[in-house]
Amino acid sequence: MKKIIFIFFLYSSLVLGQKGFLERSRLIIPPKQIIRIDYPVFSGYEVKIWNKSKFALGVSTLNRVTDSVIKSFELIKGKTAELIVNEDLYLQFKNRFLTTLIFEYTLKKGRSIKKKKPRPLTPQRAFYLENNTAQSLPLLIPGVMSPNLSPFSRSGVDLPNGQKIYLKLNDKQILLLIVTDSIQNGARIDVASLIDNALNKK
Repeated sequence: MKKIIFIFFLYSSLVLGQKGFLERSRLIIPPKQIIRIDYPVFSGYEVKIWNKSKFALGVSTLNRVTDSVIKSFELIKGKTAELIVNEDLYLQFKNRFLTTLIFEYTLKKGRSIKKKKPRPLTPQRAFYLENNTAQSLPLLIPGVMSPNLSPFSRSGVDLPNGQKIYLKLNDKQILLLIVTDSIQNGARIDVASLIDNALNKK
């Protein structure tokens, strides 16, 4: 029964050689065993393999999540092979014989996986828009909604800083408010006052 040995290389200490390849490594696979090698911090890499044994070496690439085989072949004695291992794959070497197998390989790493930097959050302001008049007030909040405030009603909004609020009047858009930190969370804003200020400003 074959045994599986899984080797993780989180941070390789191997030295870069010619053409960007790492120094050659040598591994020995005991009889009827499998060695799996993974470099999870590499965003893909190229590998060159030398079979130093008298028998064929099984070589495969497998999906890191599902363990499904993506590519598989046998490298006969004395031969060399090159292949590309994508970032979501790992390497597997299989010995199906009753004797040890020896192989060597070099690695040319791809780009290191960059950690995604979280986008800075735009501060949100939660407040109320109040209509204290006897008529409906058609508003426009671009990218959010186009509320129509009913008479003597209140509408809660949660908007990012910089968001603009307009009044729709005769096919025109009149700027009423730009959301800033000056608006307190939970504030009640009289839309009629905003309209009056916007229409009467010089």
